Amino acid sequence: MSRFLTVAALLLVSACGQTSDTNSSAATNAAAAPAADAVPTTPELAGEWQLTKVDGRPLDGGPANITFEGGKARLLTGCTRRAWTYTQKRNIVSFTANPGGSSNCERAPTIKEETAFQAFTRAKMVIFAKEGREASLSGDGGNVTLLRR
Repeated sequence: MSRFLTVAALLLVSACGQTSDTNSSAATNAAAAPAADAVPTTPELAGEWQLTKVDGRPLDGGPANITFEGGKARLLTGCTRRAWTYTQKRNIVSFTANPGGSSNCERAPTIKEETAFQAFTRAKMVIFAKEGREASLSGDGGNVTLLRR
């Protein structure tokens, strides 16, 4: 019986020593990890973009351009304009329609244009690709894809 207790005690001591090695290894890895404040930067929407896709499908009709400047977004598709105020905090966005900056021309907006307008109004997230030259805005109103001009 005393031999059994001796072997059990040695196993416990051995296990404790291995835990220490694991902890020191974890401490070494943590020291080598980048600092918490080294968060990658997220591109800004500010600038001129071309609307290329609505819900993954190419936009019909002529070009649709959107400009983000000073917390305001203006979308021009032919002679139809829509405007929003917006905020961006990293990948989180918020848009509020600005009816005063919106107008229609002699034609009614197409279904895809209306879908794009809703996607902007209800967008909650922006994901950037191609080194910030492409942006996908999405929310519960659909999604739009933009290419930086």
